[in-house]
Amino acid sequence: MDYKDEELEELMHGAEKRAHDGRLERLRFLLSRQDPNPAPVDALAYQYFEEARLCWYIGAFVASIVMSQLALEEMLRAYYRSWKGVDGKLNECLKVDKASFSKLINQAKVDGWLSPKEATQLNKIRNDFRNPYVHPHDLKTSNTFEKPNWLQQLIKITASPLAEKGTEDEARESISVLLELFPRISRRFWSMK
Repeated sequence: MDYKDEELEELMHGAEKRAHDGRLERLRFLLSRQDPNPAPVDALAYQYFEEARLCWYIGAFVASIVMSQLALEEMLRAYYRSWKGVDGKLNECLKVDKASFSKLINQAKVDGWLSPKEATQLNKIRNDFRNPYVHPHDLKTSNTFEKPNWLQQLIKITASPLAEKGTEDEARESISVLLELFPRISRRFWSMK
């Protein structure tokens, strides 16, 4: 279908209006939780961190959940790469770059780099928020009358008032954990306070 320039302009303005709703509040949220102290972080982990923040600000909530998890995972992975080498192995004889986020969390907890509470927070992002969006077909439900996972995810995205917790709520919780733990754990890795 060919669109006239005026029609494209109208579509763009409509998209900008929808995208603008809530940005001011989301920016306030980000700035109110911003850690003023710089923390040493790997370049890739930092790029994921910034992308997660941008996705939250713009209102791309599923993307902000996924990017929050990626930033935290890459932060852990980068630390173990520097400590054990690119081909280094974790305690489970698994190469650092082959380890899942779950394995990295467990290793960091065993090594004393993560508190049990921090490990629980990271696992919550992984299990409760990221995995259902990334693997909507993989999750099994025990109750046959319960909605299938793909339908639950669709409802959370498109009709959040009908869900127990909507995508924006999950993104807010994910980004909160990212903003809190990313600098704190990074400073801990590099023996900074």
